[in-house]
Amino acid sequence: FVGGCCVAVVVLLFSVCVQTLHPNEFGLMRNYLTGSIGYEVSRGGIHLTGPFKGYVPFPAATLTLQWSRGVVADRPPIVTRTGADPQDPDSGGQPIQISCAVQYKFVREAIPDVYLSFGSFEAAEMRYVLLAGNMISNTAQDYVPVDFWVRRDDIAERMLEKINKTLWRQGSVVATHFEILRVDFAEKYEDTITQIQVAEQSKVVNEYEQAVQSVVQGIEVLRSENNALIANISAGAEAKGKEIRARANRDAFALKQGMKATKYAQLQKRLDFNQKDLEEYFKIQVLQSRQGKTVVGLPGLANAPGGAPAAAPGHPHGGS
Repeated sequence: FVGGCCVAVVVLLFSVCVQTLHPNEFGLMRNYLTGSIGYEVSRGGIHLTGPFKGYVPFPAATLTLQWSRGVVADRPPIVTRTGADPQDPDSGGQPIQISCAVQYKFVREAIPDVYLSFGSFEAAEMRYVLLAGNMISNTAQDYVPVDFWVRRDDIAERMLEKINKTLWRQGSVVATHFEILRVDFAEKYEDTITQIQVAEQSKVVNEYEQAVQSVVQGIEVLRSENNALIANISAGAEAKGKEIRARANRDAFALKQGMKATKYAQLQKRLDFNQKDLEEYFKIQVLQSRQGKTVVGLPGLANAPGGAPAAAPGHPHGGS
């Protein structure tokens, strides 16, 4: 019996004096009787705390706050307005709903300040949701609607910067990441933007088509110019060829006649003919080429049908 009592006392003392923390959990020591806290923060494991003391737990891992229509969202999308459009300064901006998420983590050394400010992790988280949501709403008003299409990364970076400053100054935590998940404009405004974008794209397509047609027309002009140039070159070449052939024929005729004159001169000299004899010789050659034989020097032969004229006396030249 005594042994059983000792074991029970040991178990009771152990359960009262020992506290455990999860691996991803910070613990801030708190005295349950006086309500005072210690400024040494523990993390994970089994710790000897003594009686009437325990840990106030805080997460040691990175936490996420989400504003969206999702199941795990902490809040619905943030409803705010954009800045005024420079093209329509009287509009006062467009109403939007921003779905986004921010990740933050506790700093071990600052956990006592968090406890003194909020009393528990749950209360601190509610405050963080409010602070971060206000910063997101206020920052969105610094940008015009079109920025949420073309500068979304810049907007997210600026929102993270402001959220981090606010959470650290008023909540003693650090914001590490921020992402814009979705931006919803009023349906009428989105339809207008869509129509404008379609019109701009159509304009770009038409400009490209005009550029293509301009290139095609330029090609046709170049083709026509090249065809005209080819025709001119061909006509010039044909005219030049005819001119060259005419000159060649003329030069050949001149050479041929010159050579004939030279050979006839050589023949006249060799046969010792005077000009009259040479002319008679040519006549005989012509007649001989037509009839085959010609007798030269017989009286009366020139008067015979088909006869050749007689050679002059004293010149008994003939040939066959």
